[in-house]
Amino acid sequence: MRIEITADAARYRAVTEALLLRDPLRHTVITTAIANHLAGMQADAERSRFLSVHDDEAAVIGAAMRAAGRGVYLGELPAGSVAAVADAMAEVARDVGGVEGAIDDATEFAQRWGCRHGVDFVEAYSTRLYRLAELSFPETAGTPRRATESDVALCVGWTEAMRVESGMPSPTLNAIAVRNRIATGRWWLWERDGRPVSLAAHQIPVFGWSRIGPVYTPPEERGHGYASILTAHVARTLRWQGLNVCLFADLANPTSNKIYRAIGFEPVRDFRHYQFTPPPTER
Repeated sequence: MRIEITADAARYRAVTEALLLRDPLRHTVITTAIANHLAGMQADAERSRFLSVHDDEAAVIGAAMRAAGRGVYLGELPAGSVAAVADAMAEVARDVGGVEGAIDDATEFAQRWGCRHGVDFVEAYSTRLYRLAELSFPETAGTPRRATESDVALCVGWTEAMRVESGMPSPTLNAIAVRNRIATGRWWLWERDGRPVSLAAHQIPVFGWSRIGPVYTPPEERGHGYASILTAHVARTLRWQGLNVCLFADLANPTSNKIYRAIGFEPVRDFRHYQFTPPPTER
């Protein structure tokens, strides 16, 4: 087994494409990150690192990454390789704040990282990956529209509110990042009586899949089905483009999991994010 790490997203895509194509749904986070790097949509892209695991015949059998500003993300990894992946990533990204992946792999990585660096780790959140099956539409008042330049400040504020409320340590999308994504037509608003009441976006399509997210409704607008209908609208738009559709839901949020199931999303796999923390000070 051999591990290679590169900062070149184009090279990494070429090397790992066969593995990623075998299960593009499983690797939606990695493929989207690669696409964002290649499209110039990733801030501080030079800080990202992409890892591949190779067998004795040089075939790629595992993938992981550290996107700029985020923790380590684990894709499919062969049995017995997680500790070696953690050690290799530590050589190029010592400052990572956490790890996310399938529960068993993420746990083993966190344990290895903790032992190696003398840090503790805690479960920050767990998510469930869903794929769209038969789409169902709820009845909700209002209309959808694509976000425009004039909506940048609103979208920045709502995504930051979502980050704070969820407790997920993902980086804030600044005005430049949101403006660039709005310009691609991938951010949507649901309007009621001429005012925006909910937000839903989707990621850049890769390998026939597009992932919906973020999805957010301000607290004062909840309970009316706006997120459900807007998510369904975005999903239908993607379906019309011939794309498969997926999304993640926070397992600590039963409401979001319920509404996604109600409009036709089926669970695929659970993931866990561990955050690394300094050990407690001895007294």
